Amino acid sequence: MASSRKPALRNDARDGTPDPVPAQLTARLTDKVAQALQAGAAFVVSGSGAPPTVAVALSGGRDSVALLHAACAAVAGVSPPARVVALHIHHGLQAQADDWDRFCESLCRDWQVPLVSERVTVQAAAGEGIEAAARRARYEALGRMCRAQGAGLLLFAHHRDDQVETVLLRLFRGTGVAGMAGMPAQRPLDGQGDVQLLRPWLEVPRADIDAYCQSQQLQWIDDPSNTDPRYARNALRAQLPTLLQAFPALYGSVTQAAAHFGQAASLLDALAVRELAALAGPGRDPETLSELDLAGLRALPADQADGVLRHWLRDLGVQAPSTARLAAMRAQLIERDGGEPAIAHDGLVLRRFRDKVLACHAVPRTAPAPFSFDWQGEARLVVPAWRGALHFTRDDSFGVPDAVLRQPLRLTGRAGGERIVLRPGGPARALKQAFQEAAIPAWRRAYLPLLWSGDTLVMAAGLGMHRRWAADAPHAPRWRVEWMPWGEGAVHAS
Repeated sequence: MASSRKPALRNDARDGTPDPVPAQLTARLTDKVAQALQAGAAFVVSGSGAPPTVAVALSGGRDSVALLHAACAAVAGVSPPARVVALHIHHGLQAQADDWDRFCESLCRDWQVPLVSERVTVQAAAGEGIEAAARRARYEALGRMCRAQGAGLLLFAHHRDDQVETVLLRLFRGTGVAGMAGMPAQRPLDGQGDVQLLRPWLEVPRADIDAYCQSQQLQWIDDPSNTDPRYARNALRAQLPTLLQAFPALYGSVTQAAAHFGQAASLLDALAVRELAALAGPGRDPETLSELDLAGLRALPADQADGVLRHWLRDLGVQAPSTARLAAMRAQLIERDGGEPAIAHDGLVLRRFRDKVLACHAVPRTAPAPFSFDWQGEARLVVPAWRGALHFTRDDSFGVPDAVLRQPLRLTGRAGGERIVLRPGGPARALKQAFQEAAIPAWRRAYLPLLWSGDTLVMAAGLGMHRRWAADAPHAPRWRVEWMPWGEGAVHAS
């Protein structure tokens, strides 16, 4: 069971007056929080006139309790005033989780700090450990909570000892230059960028936080899993005293090395960003988010191509791939010829088609079911199952006869063997050939519907109308029929 701690107030002076060291330490740690908030633009008054909101991630442990206490002190005398709110995530992974939730509720009630608590379900994805899954669920929930509270800044209580452990763990796991820079003091919480994550105590030793808690007589709870050697961080932490005996400057040296790695990573980032700007462009269809010039990628050395791919994915808001995964992406998408490879990654599908590498939405592998309907003269008909809309425009010269469209209509996928005439008087050709000539990749064709009137093909999405009707009745109403996928002006149906 988690324990609750309340250290005794330290008083080393013989005359009974408080020791000045804790007072100086308290001021220093509080100042660091205030400086971080100011650097993060915490005190910009919103357009509504409401005070800005600062959120603190509160687990109930020593570090987060101390940070919440310091944050309240840091904003107390600031003008305009800021509102502090505590955010607690209930993972439900341990029997004591309910106790921790109640502790945070009691603490915030005593301190008159608003508390928002959310229960999350931790489900590990393929190849993901329980720690990584819990972290992902926690950050997703914190993003939702910050936005619901209107908080643009979120404070985490990570300190210098956490940073050293993080850098060493990443070293042992073979991380790259960016990973060896450790945790940043400030970064966007997620891909949306409207919430900034701040770590004001990243240079503060754990011992200083202990002293802060002692001087302020704070209470907190201990998580028993923090001593479980089955977790990699705990196993490393148990070895650090021995390492410190051999290398007394370990913490300072690792912190300095992380700073050097950070500088190197910044230079590499700047190079990759410049190359990415020259190679990236918007997608040319609704399914494609972005595309990269294949010839330009192939002209880069492998490590620079990796950097471009990594930053491209980051800008698209997906998780960074592992080193092995990134190498596989480069090999299949850039280095090899032939075929149309597809690599699923964090909700996207990366593809190569002709001279481009594409980042596409993940779409179902099978075409939607046929959609039958009667046309009543609507100018636009939204078809949610096919993620688009049919548009009908009067065109008495080359359109589809009105009588054809007044028959029962249906949208279907390809069955094979269909033929189409794409210009008046032109030859009929196989749809497969027409799609190839129009540079429409095979993976997209399954999601482009065909419009039929009875057994007569009327239109093929992505290609156009079937131009089989002669202009032998010039005064009869005719209609131009077009397919507009979502993202190209069509309005989603509710």
